[in-house]
Amino acid sequence: MRLLASCLSFVTALATASAGVLIGTLPTEAHGVSGVLYVHDDVTLSIEQFYYDGYAPAAYPYFYSKGNVPNNAGGGIKISDLLTMRYTGQTLTLTMPSPYTVYNIGWFTIWCEAARQLFTRIQFPDSLPNFNPSTATPTALSFNTSQNCMSLDSSTNLQWTVYNTSVTYTLCGCVDATTTAIEYIGFGLSGSNSVTLMLGADPTITWVDNVGVAHAEDYYLSSYVQCRDGAGACPDVATSGGGCKNNVFNISGSRSNGVQCVTYSRPFDSNDSECDSIIDPSQPQYVVWGVGGLGETAFKHFRRAQATMSPFALSTSSTCQTSLTCTACKPFGATKIVALENKTFVARIGPSGADRGYIAITGQPGWGISWYINDTLVPELVVQRGQTYTFIVEGGNNASTTALYHPFYITNSPSGGRLQNTPLQQASEVVYAGFQGNSTPTGVGRYCEYAENPLAENLRTSCGAFEDYFKALNVSCSAGESGVVIWTPDETTPDTVYYQCATHLNIGWKITVTNPDSDNFVAKVVAAVVVPVLAVALLIAVSVVVGVAVWRLRCRGKNVLRLGGEKSGYVHYKENNAVNAYM
Repeated sequence: MRLLASCLSFVTALATASAGVLIGTLPTEAHGVSGVLYVHDDVTLSIEQFYYDGYAPAAYPYFYSKGNVPNNAGGGIKISDLLTMRYTGQTLTLTMPSPYTVYNIGWFTIWCEAARQLFTRIQFPDSLPNFNPSTATPTALSFNTSQNCMSLDSSTNLQWTVYNTSVTYTLCGCVDATTTAIEYIGFGLSGSNSVTLMLGADPTITWVDNVGVAHAEDYYLSSYVQCRDGAGACPDVATSGGGCKNNVFNISGSRSNGVQCVTYSRPFDSNDSECDSIIDPSQPQYVVWGVGGLGETAFKHFRRAQATMSPFALSTSSTCQTSLTCTACKPFGATKIVALENKTFVARIGPSGADRGYIAITGQPGWGISWYINDTLVPELVVQRGQTYTFIVEGGNNASTTALYHPFYITNSPSGGRLQNTPLQQASEVVYAGFQGNSTPTGVGRYCEYAENPLAENLRTSCGAFEDYFKALNVSCSAGESGVVIWTPDETTPDTVYYQCATHLNIGWKITVTNPDSDNFVAKVVAAVVVPVLAVALLIAVSVVVGVAVWRLRCRGKNVLRLGGEKSGYVHYKENNAVNAYM
């Protein structure tokens, strides 16, 4: 339904760009980023026909001041909040952060903080026209004393009523109905009076638990991490200092057939200046909202939702959808590859399958890309100790382009990412294959990628089977040779290890290591090989008996039964050394 991670995320508003000063066309360096950049006044830029695949975990528009040159190490200044959605030709409008103006820009970039990778860069001219100072005001939350309603997107409605000193909201939206996991819908004031911003935001998080009880909790978002020691995405009552409280009341709601509605009230001014923003019904205010998974930790925390968070002008007329119909697709399903005689695996990069793929299979937040092993999305591999396995690696070999560089390695780390980890984290990790020494990856080779296209995306979102989804993907490979990683697990290898990427977290999955005579492995061999062979043997025996009976009948001059005309009744069985047991 939506891509999950560690927090709510919010993006700059989409708008149709008016005529401006053309800066140029953005070159594509990674993640399909492209578009045409314009400047409109001293603080406003726009990218028309903006394309971005939405898969990166932490992509932001940045600028570098004059005299500085962009690089993957960073050093620029962030223009706006996180880009969390996929763009397919819309216009992205950006506002320079105070006190900067467009005259400070030497280079414009889009940069991923987590991967430390530039997705595009373009140099500004030495001089720009003299723009009049911007007089733009935020288009956002407006109230009056009648009931208001609007659609935040195609699957979420917001309704509110203003009273003397408080406002009552009803949030209705689609949540995942396929599992017992709980999803929240959150809404509140932005952390800034001049831009949509997660940091410092004051949302109320609503959910309905699995016994039908509605909840609404006052949150304060001090950083992009889950709540810990009073900091991060915390309920007000859990923030450091202990002076904040939950100022939400009159809570009711329900969840049925994937539609969740929660009604709650909160005062305009709670006198809780440390954690709560003041709702001012007399002027526009920026808002934030989102949908995501509710974690069962000491305090409820956020995961990133792939949703558009924008400032909205909430008019007094209703623009709500009259009804919400929510459909949720079953996950693609986990796959095991039991390696018997065939001990060769081909590792390539491909799309994660969003919440139907990597997230559902592993239970971990994904990066939008994953390892495909033998054309299968993050399968569990089952291997034997004492046997040697070969991994043909096609995850890229150009270390200067991190987005296309995925060294394959085998580790005890469930998340991987060795090259981006701290020295302390590296010291606690055990590497079993794919590295020479502590910092030189060997699992590198040409880059082969399966990529989504409109047909594949439609199959994923409309509940198509993985086999059809995979067949619809585009595949492309760069020139060059594949890499090779050879690995022999032994008696010191744990029962569970992981194949991962050295430059990104959470791209691979687990390897189950067994002893050749273990009950576990014997059971898998019996299920994968012996049972099918016995079934074939039984079919052959039956065919022989039937064939003899037919021959006898024919010898007696009674052509009672014909098996395929003059063809024999042989059963043809072709053995395959590699057994893929789909469980």
